[in-house]
Amino acid sequence: MSRLDKIRKAFYRTGVIISLTAATLWGSNVAYSQDLIAPEQASKVVVSLQAAQWQELEGGLQVIRAVTEGGVVMSAFKISPDNFTFSISLQNDVSGSRVKQIGEEEGAVVATNAGFFASTDKSILYSVGYLRLNGKVYSKGWPSSGGVVSFKPEGLELTPTHKGLPAGEFDVIQSKPMLIEPGGKWAMGSNTGLAKPRTILCRLSNGDIILSTISRFGLTLFEAGWLMRSQANGGFFGCDAALAFDGGRSTQMWYSGDEKYSSSGLSPVHNFFVVRQKED
Repeated sequence: MSRLDKIRKAFYRTGVIISLTAATLWGSNVAYSQDLIAPEQASKVVVSLQAAQWQELEGGLQVIRAVTEGGVVMSAFKISPDNFTFSISLQNDVSGSRVKQIGEEEGAVVATNAGFFASTDKSILYSVGYLRLNGKVYSKGWPSSGGVVSFKPEGLELTPTHKGLPAGEFDVIQSKPMLIEPGGKWAMGSNTGLAKPRTILCRLSNGDIILSTISRFGLTLFEAGWLMRSQANGGFFGCDAALAFDGGRSTQMWYSGDEKYSSSGLSPVHNFFVVRQKED
């Protein structure tokens, strides 16, 4: 076995095939291929999603739910911007809030946790990553990592941070990592890290939004991102772009119509992604 074959074999074990050429083998620029080996846990969720069906809850709102034998639970809402609006809401207590409380107070249909946050020694929560609401900048951004959600009048936009923080009158929140870059481009490196609950925002090419949580035993970020890929590439949702929100203990979802699709999370959080019906 050649040295190149040995290196490739090592990367196969992590669930990633890396395109290696003579120019990149010893250099710092390594291109990740779209042709990847499906991670086992993500494949199990894909099978469960394929066995389930999208259910129409009301005009412009559908839901799908999958539960694997291994105890991974995924709930995902497909939301049309023709029927619903999207916004960021902040905690109503300095020590954080729960998504159910925010959802009920905001008159939401669906709500999840959103960006990252930290706590002072007095248990006061504050945002981490760029956050601009109503013209006020609450926190500085990471210079190059992750991605940003722009709440533009013409629709929600997801872009990688390396394209620059958007300027304008609209609200912006930053999170990480970017799982799928615009155009359906795979943005993850290798299947490392721990399996944790996840919250993911996805934009489809037609402008519809997928808002999902992965709860109970959870997935790695690589595995969660895999689900956002097209079915032709082994995934399920076919996102044009996808971004991970804060996960782990923060992951929580609330749906006004059925508690089955809600999850409370293990800790209060600082900010929330809120979905409301458009007013007539």
